[in-house]
Amino acid sequence: MKNKDLILYIHGWNSYKDARKAVLLKNEINSSKNFEVDSITLKSHPKEAIQQLSNYIEYHKEQRKVHLIGSSLGGYYATFLSEKYNLKAAMINPAVWAYKIFKNDMGTNENLNTGEKYFIDDLWVQSLQDIFIESITGKNYLVLLQTGDQTLNYKFAKQYFEGSNIIIDEGGSHSFENLELKIPEILLHFS
Repeated sequence: MKNKDLILYIHGWNSYKDARKAVLLKNEINSSKNFEVDSITLKSHPKEAIQQLSNYIEYHKEQRKVHLIGSSLGGYYATFLSEKYNLKAAMINPAVWAYKIFKNDMGTNENLNTGEKYFIDDLWVQSLQDIFIESITGKNYLVLLQTGDQTLNYKFAKQYFEGSNIIIDEGGSHSFENLELKIPEILLHFS
């Protein structure tokens, strides 16, 4: 029996491996015949998070096919990793120019899900700029956007991911309403 394809869910800023979307995706997909979802709690520093994710992908891609689902800041990380390893990725309201966004959050921060306290400074922001991908491989991406996203303007992702398969829902929120309805399209993208 062949191994199921592995889908790595990459959570957003100040989230963790058992966040709502991660649990939903695991519950809906892990009983399928061909796919399994996993997630890990990321370190708060982007350099450490990318190292964690790279190690995870390098370990698993030797045994089976790996795909990515990235949400918000996790979408930004997924873009870098998709290009680095030539992986298919599904984006859920992804951050595009994250290094610009986090200038507003400089100083002490806390992940309320994990209790981790950390400091965002210029080097932290620079580490996001260091992994920015200027031009993407459009065919690798499925981009799910909702116009009601109150955190990230969906138009930026629409512009950045031009040439990819982009699905825009009217309304919704940054959390992405009714994600379960998009699972068939996500799995089709990975097939």
